[in-house]
Amino acid sequence: MIPSTYYGTLAEANTYFDGRLHESAWTEAASADRPKALRAATIIIDTLNYKGYKNAVYLAFAANPAATTATIQAAEASQALEFPRGADTAIPEAIRIASYEIAHALLDGKDPEQELENLGISAQRLGDVATNYNRTILPVEHVVNGVPSSLAWRLILPFLRDEDAVRLLRVS
Repeated sequence: MIPSTYYGTLAEANTYFDGRLHESAWTEAASADRPKALRAATIIIDTLNYKGYKNAVYLAFAANPAATTATIQAAEASQALEFPRGADTAIPEAIRIASYEIAHALLDGKDPEQELENLGISAQRLGDVATNYNRTILPVEHVVNGVPSSLAWRLILPFLRDEDAVRLLRVS
């Protein structure tokens, strides 16, 4: 069964964190907050641009290479999450672990929006409040893409579409 709410399961996440160092954000979180964190992590993962097609779209094309736009849109809508993709029928372990790591970062208080805002800050002062910005600093790739965990980003990266790739088609 393909989950439609978040990647992985609470039981898998608990098992993952049982074997992970420095995981107190997960174990100390209220049990009601854990699925919320996994759902938020899934939303973050699903906002990225991946290679290939969702499995449902892949199957629609496999069944009919000349599928109509309506058929493709229906297939797209039938699969709530971005994974599995292509011929895969299961969600890759790397994506499940990335989801757990993002959930952990969120439970640990990382806010992707705030992280992005903080990128350009070069100095802060509390007395008489002053903040200096340096807009020449190159942004950290995972933060710019809304992923609050660098480990999760490294796990997701191989699945992402190359933004610089150019697709050439030969027309006769």
